[in-house]
Amino acid sequence: MKTSLFGFFFMFFSVLSAFCGGNMELVNTQEIDLDTIVDVKISYSSENVSLFMGTTDKLIIKEYMSENNNAYYARITKSGNMVNIENGRWPFRPFFNTFNRRLEVYLPLSYRNTISIKTSSGKIESSAELFCSNINIENSSGGIIINAIIADTVNIKTSSGSIYSKKINGNVDIISNSGSIVFGDINGNVIAEASSGRIELSLVAGSVNAKTTSGSISCAVAEKAGNILLSSSSGNVTLNIPRSFVFNFSSRTSSGSLRTPFSDKLFSPVNDRNITQGVIGSNNDSENIPTVNIRTSSGSIKIDWI
Repeated sequence: MKTSLFGFFFMFFSVLSAFCGGNMELVNTQEIDLDTIVDVKISYSSENVSLFMGTTDKLIIKEYMSENNNAYYARITKSGNMVNIENGRWPFRPFFNTFNRRLEVYLPLSYRNTISIKTSSGKIESSAELFCSNINIENSSGGIIINAIIADTVNIKTSSGSIYSKKINGNVDIISNSGSIVFGDINGNVIAEASSGRIELSLVAGSVNAKTTSGSISCAVAEKAGNILLSSSSGNVTLNIPRSFVFNFSSRTSSGSLRTPFSDKLFSPVNDRNITQGVIGSNNDSENIPTVNIRTSSGSIKIDWI
């Protein structure tokens, strides 16, 4: 009886998988002319999205699905200077719905306006070097992995998931409510915020404002860096800076130690021994040099020369 029952369920799920699951195949390709468009919005629900740099001046989307049906294709609408691209409907199957879909987006070569890509539940990734004036990437539940972006402004946000990138050339605003933020080289100003997760910035040539509620911060800056503000409510902060960098230094830690290679330049105000201050390096105009301000509520601060 058990063998017969097992055989029945095996056959049932095999037929079901063949009907509404299985491997995904390319079923829909759309090329979109952006001559008069200044704002492109791409919004999907539970799909993985892969970004590529295209070879033409058109925006191209490719949809891969485990079941081919026109009703599941992307819905594209234009209104004035904006185009919206949204996922088509999902098949309604209350039980055992194994329908799958993923999206490939090819950015146009000459487009120099705004592109926004959002998914509710799925991974957003790119192994290419992306060129765009303004790019917004948002994921409600899933990781974001981007190799490189060259843009004026880059906004990346995830509610639950980590954010990784090797290289950003432009000003960056990054938010992860639950997950780590790990970036390589950034040639621009950085705002990074993680509610629960570490922040790691390998090398920044610009100003830095990084904050985490629960997690550590590790940051390295180039010689031409601007103001640096690092704040962790619960976690250690590590900063690596060039020996030639001249700056006004201030730190405060309620519970933790401070280690620097310039301790002889520092002092603490008489009225608050948790604060440490000093001017590091030699400059005739100390009022116009960058500031380095580090705050921890529960964690140590460590600074080293590069």
